[in-house]
Amino acid sequence: MSERRFEWGGLSADRGDYVTAAEALAMLEVLALAQADLEVTTELRDGAAWARFARGGRWALVSTPGSRWFSVETDTGHRTQLVDASSSKDQSTQLLAVYVDVAEAYVRGEAVPAPARGWGGSVVSVDVDGREVLLRMPLTRRVRGMFRH
Repeated sequence: MSERRFEWGGLSADRGDYVTAAEALAMLEVLALAQADLEVTTELRDGAAWARFARGGRWALVSTPGSRWFSVETDTGHRTQLVDASSSKDQSTQLLAVYVDVAEAYVRGEAVPAPARGWGGSVVSVDVDGREVLLRMPLTRRVRGMFRH
């Protein structure tokens, strides 16, 4: 494996370890094949690869521009995100697979409320292969929700 790292944004002339959005979309499409019991749609949108996993009214959206950040957002507004400017191509593939696992576990109904820490707010926990992953409601969404009737 190469020891080269991509630059933030993948703008270096030598982008051997940088994953493009198109490559991430291809990875998502392969990972989606294992989710035959879920409705899955994939697309490139706004420079990022997106995969929406759904069953009934529940859904989770996995998105990434290919490298740099990975995100899962749910129908309830809970999400988790990782910003990692130094992932290799192999690490990016592994991270994307984990985020797909988080999304499919949530959609299958395996999320449970979890105690909030710090500023409080809404948190749900998803078990992914024996590891607890916390999905949090972003502060901005909680504040907006306080002013809606």
